[in-house]
Amino acid sequence: AAFRHIDQLVAGDVVNFTTAAGVIEYTVTGTQIVQPDALWIVNPTDTPTATLFACHPPGSTRQRIVVNLELS
Repeated sequence: AAFRHIDQLVAGDVVNFTTAAGVIEYTVTGTQIVQPDALWIVNPTDTPTATLFACHPPGSTRQRIVVNLELS
């Protein structure tokens, strides 16, 4: 349910992660739709990034929506 509306995120939006160390701010760099076997979406990167993903369309396992973020 937490990612139910990630399809509404667009490049430039800010996403905050709250941790024990404080709030960490990331900026959305893009969104894409991929097949469920696209495991490369979780590969490590050379720079601080985050990747959000969920089933797409909602309630279906047909595809995944992927939102890429970079540390602000």
